[in-house]
Formats: sequence, structure tokens, C-alpha cells
Amino acid sequence: MPPSILIHKTRSFAAAVILLFASLSFAGEVFSFQNLRDSSVFGPYRLRYGEKINIGGTTYEVLTTSAGRVSFKSLSNGVIYGPIQTVDKRIGVIGNGSYRLLEMPDDSVTTTPSHAPHTSSAADTRREPFVPQPPAMPELIEVPEQKPQTLVPPQDLRPLPKTEAVFRILGWYAPIDNSSVDWKIDSSKSGDGEIERSTIGADVEWNNWIASASFSPSVECGDIAKGGGTITGASLEDGIGWSIAGGYRRAVLSEGGWTAKIGLRGQIRQESGDLSVQSVSRFDETDTNGVVSVRSVYRTRTSSMTVRELSLWIDMEISYSSDDWGLYTLLSFQPISEFSVSGSIYSGGHLSIDAERPLPLDVTAGCWYGFNGWRIFADITLAADTRFRMGCGFDL
Repeated sequence: MPPSILIHKTRSFAAAVILLFASLSFAGEVFSFQNLRDSSVFGPYRLRYGEKINIGGTTYEVLTTSAGRVSFKSLSNGVIYGPIQTVDKRIGVIGNGSYRLLEMPDDSVTTTPSHAPHTSSAADTRREPFVPQPPAMPELIEVPEQKPQTLVPPQDLRPLPKTEAVFRILGWYAPIDNSSVDWKIDSSKSGDGEIERSTIGADVEWNNWIASASFSPSVECGDIAKGGGTITGASLEDGIGWSIAGGYRRAVLSEGGWTAKIGLRGQIRQESGDLSVQSVSRFDETDTNGVVSVRSVYRTRTSSMTVRELSLWIDMEISYSSDDWGLYTLLSFQPISEFSVSGSIYSGGHLSIDAERPLPLDVTAGCWYGFNGWRIFADITLAADTRFRMGCGFDL
């Protein structure tokens, strides 16, 4: 046999084998199509090349099933949909709807020749819906026990307000430290002199607690008693004084460097000195000619005197602080003020002395500047007290 004829026969045999395997491979799997919208089912159909199927009232031609994928060509408008993988429960878009492929048994559809006319209608293709069996429950997977975790609250991205120093010490000097007082002699108002002082002191602040102590080496007060009757005047001279105070002041608002605080403060203040009382005595005198005249004799009596005040203050502070400077104002109201005075005035008998505050209110304004943990400050107080302070301190 000539070699050319042998080669030709060999090629023909190989082509026949390939066609045989192709026909076996593309015999087509059997699927139904379930509409995802109304759960209606179309099919089952064997998905092989050239097969005509009806889905949703539209006829499609199966184009390919190579490599487990299939496409559909609409015979009404020529649009091709797919490819869609031929896997059970795979979802694909065909025409104007979405469909789920439901794999069916191979003998659920009767095979018809591909050349036979296909005259199926929508009524023929709509069959009883195929209800798939529920999938088998997967085996439970044992999850190792996890330790409880502490929940961390989300962090605030805004900058936190600057906190006060844990411990602060301030020393100060007040060349003017006066207090307005209404004086009473034997329960009758007699004068409104101010207690005038020059004072040195120290303040301590620790976690909203405050304490203060001061000493006044020079204290005096005029106009305890004004002229009237036999008493021409009374004053406190050459005195000294001291004061201690303590309280708690808490921040109620802090925003953008501004801080508002409110608190209570108790105070004990005492002054001691010499009570100088000027009096006049008048006598009638008759001269040698028989003329009567009045003679006045002025005397000054000196005795000791102590003035003690126990008071309670309500403080309301508003301040602004930056890194190295700040401003503050303090409004103080005095709901309780009790004076006790030891000492008396003699005028034909001993007359008691008493005192009270004419105005239970103080207003303070000040500023400070800080560097390397140190700060210098100055403030002024008006109303019931008149005070000017300046000093320095440091934070620990």
C-alpha cells in the first residue's frame, strides 16, 4: 500500500475517534432553570449544542458547552447570554431575568434528535416546580475557647484639656490688704473705718484642695468711733494680724483652655492691737471777775483690743490657661460672717464694741506667667476687701 494512502487512512481514523469523543463529551448535562423572582421552573433540558429550549416564554439556542460552560442565543433578537458555568445552583442572567441552574437526573428528559422540529410552547415548558432537597448539615467544627477581651473605648481625637499641677506652692506679698467694717459702740453704729494691713502669705493647691496662711505685721484702723458726746474718737493702733483659710474648688467645665470652677472656703482672721480712745471732759470755771467759762480737758485712754472674724465663702472661678500664661477672675460671696471683739470703751462705764461686714462680696482679677515650672502672678480684689497681691511659686 502506498504511503500516501496509509497516511490518509490514518488521518481519517483519528478524525473519527475525535468526533466520537466529542459527541460523548457534548452529550449535554440535564438542568432546569428556576426563576429567582417567582420560583417558577423551566425544563428540564439537556444542554447540548444546537438544542432549542424555552425559558420564560422566549426560545433560546444552546451554543456551547465546552469546558463546563454554556451560552444561550435568543432566537427573537440574536442576543447571546453567558457563558454560565454548568454547576448545580449556579445563578446566571438569561433574557430579562435571573435564573438558578438546578441539576437534574440524566433520565429526567427524553432525548430527541437534534434535527427534529422544536415546537414547544410556554404551557409545555412550565412544569411542576422542582423542589431540591435541603443540603446536608455540615459537620460542627469545634471552636477553641477564647479568653474574654477587655473592650477599649474609642479614643477621642480632640486634644485633652491641660490638667492642673498635682502640687503648687505660691508665696505672695500684699502692700494693700484692707477690709471694710461697720463698727458699733454699745449696739449703735459709730463708725465705718477700714482695717488696713500689709500682708505676706502663702497658698498651697493639691488636687482641687486649697489652703492659705498669711501674717500682717502692720495693722491699724481709724474711725472706730467718731466724735460725739464725750468720746471724740477711737482707733486701733500698732496691731498685728494673721489669717488661715482652707477649702475645695472643683472644675465643672473645661473646654479649649477655659476652665470654670466652683467651691467652698472657710477662713479665720484675727487682728490684735492697742485701742486708743480720745475723750473730753468739760468743767465750768469762774474767774476773779465772776465770769463763768467752760474748760475742756482731753484725755487718751489705751487698752488692748482683739478682733476675730469667722467666715464662709462660696467661690466661683473662670480662668484661661495656655502653655506659659493665663488669666483668671474669682467671684466670692460670703453667706456667713461672724465678728467677735474683745475690748471696750470707757465713758462713765464700759461700752461694748461690735463689728459687721457692710458688703458680703469680693471680686478678684489676675494674671500669671510661667517658665520652667515657675510662675509669677499678680491680682487685685475689690468690694468688701481691697487688696493688691503679687508673688511667685512653682509646681511639683
